[in-house]
Amino acid sequence: MRGRVTLIARVRKMQGDKLTFALEKVETVRRGKPVDPREPEHATSFYLRLTENGKRKMVPAGDDFQAALTALRNKEVQREYVKRGLDVPEFTRSDRPTISEAVAQFVKNQAALDKAESTVYGYTRAAEQFRDSCRRLYMDEIDRQTMIDHIGWLRENVATRSFGDQTNTIRTRLQYLSVFLRENGMTMPLAKRDWPKVEHRNPEAYTTEQVNQLLSKATEDEKDLILFFMFTGFRDSEAAHTYWSDVNFKRGTVNVSDKPEHGFRIKNRKQRKSDIMLPADFVERLRKRQERSAADCALIFPNSNCKPDSALLARVRNAAKRAGFKERVTLHKFRKTFGTRYAEKYGIVNAQRLLGHADIRTTRGYLAETNIPRDAVESLFADIGK
Repeated sequence: MRGRVTLIARVRKMQGDKLTFALEKVETVRRGKPVDPREPEHATSFYLRLTENGKRKMVPAGDDFQAALTALRNKEVQREYVKRGLDVPEFTRSDRPTISEAVAQFVKNQAALDKAESTVYGYTRAAEQFRDSCRRLYMDEIDRQTMIDHIGWLRENVATRSFGDQTNTIRTRLQYLSVFLRENGMTMPLAKRDWPKVEHRNPEAYTTEQVNQLLSKATEDEKDLILFFMFTGFRDSEAAHTYWSDVNFKRGTVNVSDKPEHGFRIKNRKQRKSDIMLPADFVERLRKRQERSAADCALIFPNSNCKPDSALLARVRNAAKRAGFKERVTLHKFRKTFGTRYAEKYGIVNAQRLLGHADIRTTRGYLAETNIPRDAVESLFADIGK
């Protein structure tokens, strides 16, 4: 058994004065996504074309279009049962939504809702792997045990990055599936308190010594990049899509805007309310970088083809390796360093604004613990007991 089941219409046509008949495919799927099928004009009968046991066959599906669509759906459901090694039941109703149908519609919806490409990919992958791994056919069969079984499948089959936490990956998948179920009028049958528990780690920031070590063996271009992350707190995609025009050299500030020509949009669809002020010596460094950059390239950190550079992390890690840096290098850690320093000096609200977080709780999760010097404690309580 392979391939899709195709609905074929036998259509009546006139060629001059002669009546002829032709077979015409009814489109139900386009580029892997469901479409609303249209009844061909002058259709006299319908057939299902499929391959079973290695043989191509045509199965009569009646002369009524809606009945033929029901027959198509039932045949696809039968094949789903066989694929999962389940007994094929008798079909008594055709309005019972299958998981495959719901997933196909869900995937189609995500692309239509103008979500970020990475978000669409995450939802799509979660829903399609759930469809392919669970031993259920209909949406109303999804229960608590279904989700527990799926967690087991994820643990065995979903790879995690070497420094990642598989539990985080699983919880993210369950979040995506919660959205999938909600769009189908259902609630997640596995309570959140029963989801795999994540071991929370305290955020870490780079120390001054660590940043200086990263810079010690870096090329001028690498220094530009490391300091840019340090002084802006930008996400890697934001740094990759920053134009020279996003820098106000007169005021010494930078912000980043949507770059639709590169398919880039600000996270949460909301640009930072305030520009980020840059140290004067770094503004001068950017001037020098602009002077030695290609005059016709708008990006500050382009690749060799003047496209957004997707290898920024690799460039920072190259500098770290030459400097003998032992800690794991991540671009996100620069962002946490930026946020921690601003929060310590100017408060968490300012840090939230500059990081571009929609929720201050996200900002709290970014802030690393810092050592409080003794003289600060002395001054903090200097007026007590006097």
